[in-house]
Parts: sequence; structure tokens; C-alpha cells
Amino acid sequence: MSNNTTDNLSLEIAYNILLKEFQNPTLQEIPYDIYQKIAGSINNLKINEYETQEKLIVIKMSEIFSDISSLLLQIRLEKIHELEKTQVFEIDYSKISDEEKYILDGEHQSITRLHEIFSLINNGQPKVLEKISERIKQKRVLIRFMKPMEQFVGVDMAKYGPFNCEDVANLPLENAISLINNKIASEIFASFD
Repeated sequence: MSNNTTDNLSLEIAYNILLKEFQNPTLQEIPYDIYQKIAGSINNLKINEYETQEKLIVIKMSEIFSDISSLLLQIRLEKIHELEKTQVFEIDYSKISDEEKYILDGEHQSITRLHEIFSLINNGQPKVLEKISERIKQKRVLIRFMKPMEQFVGVDMAKYGPFNCEDVANLPLENAISLINNKIASEIFASFD
């Protein structure tokens, strides 16, 4: 990663980029590393020590940066989805950030899987569907416990736990989703460091 991504970005510049995107119906060209710069600015605010009054301002600034990035991402993805629906214009991928491409890639994979399942069902291929079913039953998710949890039997009939707060476990997908939805644990996402 280049040093440019760690440069501070002012709230004013971030806001102006958001405003321009909001006011224009077409996808705007934005700095390719805008989300990295916003994250870097938030990180720079968090790593410094501040007096009580300054700390309140820094917390608010971090929240505003976060809101700006969230709104910018949401507006841009809505525009991209509209372009994909209408297919009137070719999408200019040079205007899409790598983070937005990452999200779109995940959405594309989801749609591809949906079509794959429909095709397998409609073409009468139960054996392939069985293999997909077996594969998803074997999928595991890395989670961190936010609350203590007694020992339990997983969907794979194996015993797990007991777990304390901050313990990490690699559990079957179905069990992990249940614990995440009940706010007992949170998913640990792969780091790209």
C-alpha cells in the first residue's frame, strides 16, 4: 500500500465528495483510495491522546467520517445497481473503487449461486444438490464470544464449549449463525494484512 492512503483527509473534502455524488444522478469519479483515506483519518484520530474536551470533538469527527463513508458507499452502490438494472449505459468500472468492486463481486457470486441452484433443480440433478448440501454442512465460521456460553452439542453432533467472553471458536455455520443472531458471539472476518 502506498503512503498516499495514510494521508489525512479533511472532513471538508470528504463532505464535498459526498455532496457531489449526492447532487449528480450519474456515478461520479472519486479518488480511487477515498475509503482508505477515510479509514486512515479515523485511525489517526483514534491513535492520539486527547484532553476531555478534545476527545469529545475527535469522537464526533470520527462519527462524521464514518457517516460520510457509509452514505457515499450506499449512494454509489444504489447508482451502480440502477445502471445494472437498466443496462442502458455501460458501467464505467474506472469510476468504481476497489472496495465497491469487492462488494459487487460478492453480490455477483450470490446471484450466480442462485442461478446455479435453480438450474440444478430444473435440470433434475439431485446428486449435485446433495454435494452442495454436504459442502455447506461442513462450512465453519470463526467467531468470538461476547458472552459466556455453556457447553452445547453442535449440528454436527460434536460437543463445543464451555466458552468465556472473548474466547474464539471455529463452529459449524448453522451454530455460528444462531450465536451471532442472538448476540452471543460475533464473526471474525479474515484480515487482509
